Formats: sequence, structure tokens, C-alpha cells
Amino acid sequence: MKFFGWRMVFTGLTLEFTVVGFIFYSFPVIWPYLISELGMTESQLGMVTAFYFLPVGILAIVVGRALDKYSVKNFMMIGAVIYAVGLFSLSFINSYGSLLTIYLTIIALGSIMMGNLAVAKLISNWFDKNAGRALGIAAIGISFSGVVLPLVVDPLLDLVGWRNVYVIFASVVLFILLPLIFFTVIDDPKTVNQFKDGIKKDNEEESLPQEMSAKDLLSKKVFWMISLAFAFQFLSMMGVLAFLPVHASKMGLDETWNLLGLPVKQYVFAYALSAFGGVLGKIIFGYLMDLMKAAHPSMMAMFLQAIGIFGITYLNEPSIFLLSAFIFGLGFGAATPLMT
Repeated sequence: MKFFGWRMVFTGLTLEFTVVGFIFYSFPVIWPYLISELGMTESQLGMVTAFYFLPVGILAIVVGRALDKYSVKNFMMIGAVIYAVGLFSLSFINSYGSLLTIYLTIIALGSIMMGNLAVAKLISNWFDKNAGRALGIAAIGISFSGVVLPLVVDPLLDLVGWRNVYVIFASVVLFILLPLIFFTVIDDPKTVNQFKDGIKKDNEEESLPQEMSAKDLLSKKVFWMISLAFAFQFLSMMGVLAFLPVHASKMGLDETWNLLGLPVKQYVFAYALSAFGGVLGKIIFGYLMDLMKAAHPSMMAMFLQAIGIFGITYLNEPSIFLLSAFIFGLGFGAATPLMT
């Protein structure tokens, strides 16, 4: 029987693509329309993502504990329905308050139930030795959405309008992702007579490490050091990405190019290029994590991210700016597989 684990990885990649792509990577491209039509400001829109992670942080604790007890597949399906409702609701907003409310409630709940946390749990159920590689491949969906969606959404906004873009997003989740989860996700390899990594191990239970309680984990200094390191890396990544298109435009990257027949603004291309770096970063560092001590690729990734941010901030020559955006992407792309 063919090993089903890689099917879980593909499904996880697709879910990561839509969860992060629809509410994060596409969002800054929609900013100009929200500013011109609804009178919102750049600072207000930049804070939406920051506020979004407040309920997500709380929900992650609750959902994480529940995923250890209940079906990952059921969580993903319920989350997909909630997420679709949230995206559809965004097409009706008329104020900053309504935008923020939807992001902090429906979107936050739906995305955490079908996003990275659930995907990581599913993959950890199917992989052990190759977990780093599998998580890295699944996480490619996050950055790949940043490559594809800005380039597609930008011209689509002129064709159908931003409200209909959110309707399209909701339809994709409801009519494509929901059936995908239903037909492909299997909670545990044991239910279909398979094993982690597709390899049967002798005395498998004896090789499992002893589980650490939450109390013991929170008492470990190393846990807090790792958590804070990735928290600061993640915060810097989110802050730079949220304002990268606006900043690139102000730095002079505002011409329109023809890319494969699509009109693409330079600042949107810079945004997509950083995400492309993220795709490569996830592949490279996901692979390195299986070969090296986790501390070494983590330090390399954070160094690349810092160099990229420096270039984006201080260097306004277009080619150097684009190179800096790519290097920044290589660094932040590694965060998800390394952190998980």
C-alpha cells in the first residue's frame, strides 16, 4: 500500500497557502482600495495583523490542547466553514471597526482551526524521522501564497473589485478546501494500517520519549529562550511584510511591469519576491534541520533576515532593494519549519 503521509503534506501545503495567503499576503495589496473607499489609514490597516495575533495566541493554547484529544480532520473541516464565513463577511465591511471585529473573531478562530497548528499536528502524526522535511514542504504553502496571490489579486482587484475578491476567497475555501479535507485527511496512520514515515519499527513504543507536562515545560529556561527568539523573529517578519508594498512604493518602485501578460506593479513584485525567498528558505532550512543541530540553521536564518531588513530599510536602488527583499525572505521563510 502506498504511504499516505505525503498526501497529508500536500493537503497541509494547500491549507497553509489559503489561510496565510487570503488574510495576510493579499491584504496589503487591498489596502489602497480600503483607504480610498472607506477612509482607512495605513497605520490602522497595519495594526489589523498585529491585533489579529492576540486572540490567535490565546486560541492556539485551547485548540492545541484539543487537537491532542480530538480528530484533526474534524477540527479542519469546522475551521474551514468558519474561515469561509469570515472571508465572505469581509466583503460587506463598511468601517474599520467591522474589519477589525471580523479579523479578531471569525477569521482568527477559523484560521487557527485549519491552519498551521492543525497542519503541524497532522504531519507530526504521520512523520518522525522525516518530520523536518515534511513540515518544511507543507510550510512552502505559506510563502508560495505570497508569490502567487499578490500577482494574481492585484489585477483581479481592477477587474472585479475588492469585495468580490473576498467572495472568491470564501468560495475557494468552501467548495475546494472543504472537500479536499474530507477526502484526503487521515488523522493517524494506524487507522489505515500504516506507520510513521511509512516504516514499521520494532518496539516502537519503547523508542518514544517520555512526554513532558506543560508545568515542567514552562519551568525550563531553554523553552522561554527559544520562544522569545522566535517571537521577536516573527514580529519583525510580520511588521516588515505588512508595510513592504507601501514602503517599496515610497522608495520609488511604483512602475508597472508586464509579467506573463499580467500588469504587475514593481512594489507588488518586490513583495512577491520576498515570499519567493521564503519558499526557498523553507525548503533549505527544513532540510538542514534534519542534518544539523536546530540552533545552527536558526542562527543562519535570523542573520539572513536581519541583513535583508537592513537593505530594505536603507538601500533604495531598485535592484539592491529587490535583492534585499529576497534575502529577507530566505531568513523569515525558515521560521515556520524551525519553530515547529
